[in-house]
Parts: sequence; structure tokens; C-alpha cells
Amino acid sequence: MYVTLLSGALEVWDTDLDYETLLHHVRDCRAALPSENPVVRADSTTALAAEVAYDRALVYLAARHGIDVTPKNFTQPTIERDRLEREIARLGVDLKEVPVDRRTGPGDA
Repeated sequence: MYVTLLSGALEVWDTDLDYETLLHHVRDCRAALPSENPVVRADSTTALAAEVAYDRALVYLAARHGIDVTPKNFTQPTIERDRLEREIARLGVDLKEVPVDRRTGPGDA
């Protein structure tokens, strides 16, 4: 089922993002995952939507780096997600980095 959802999400991606915008989007999606943000309390539908959004962005980033990736590998999403994150990290890309505009709170400079 997850492979079908992710495949459908990949089919409707019609945005051609430059690299920096794509990387920023991946980081934002990753930060929105309930497992990455314990403050976020998500029901199962919201959690699934966050995972699909992150995996879709991750697939596009991995492909941009020439990493072999296909939705069929997401039969066990956590395992494939971890693999892609490791491959991207080996290239020197930190997906956990918080964008500068997200590090400061309102009124901070």
C-alpha cells in the first residue's frame, strides 16, 4: 500500500525545483516527521501524509545526486529511507541541518 501511495505522490510532483530549494524542502519535510519532532502529536493519517511528503522529496533529492532509487524499494519505508539518508550523508549533505530562518524564534536577530 505504501508503495502505491508514494508512487502516486511522485506522479503528481510537477515542480522543477532548483537544488537549494529542493534541499530546503527535504529538510522541512524531515523536520515535520512526528519521529523527528516529539512535540508534534500526529494522528495516523497526518503521520502517513508527513512520511509520504518526506519520502517523495527524498526520492527526488537522491535521484538528483545520481543515487539509485525507485518507489518499489519502499515496501519497508523506514529501511529505504535510512538507506537514502545514509547515501546522501556520504555525499556531505546534512539533512538534519535546520535552515537559518528556522533557528531563531520570533523577535530574535
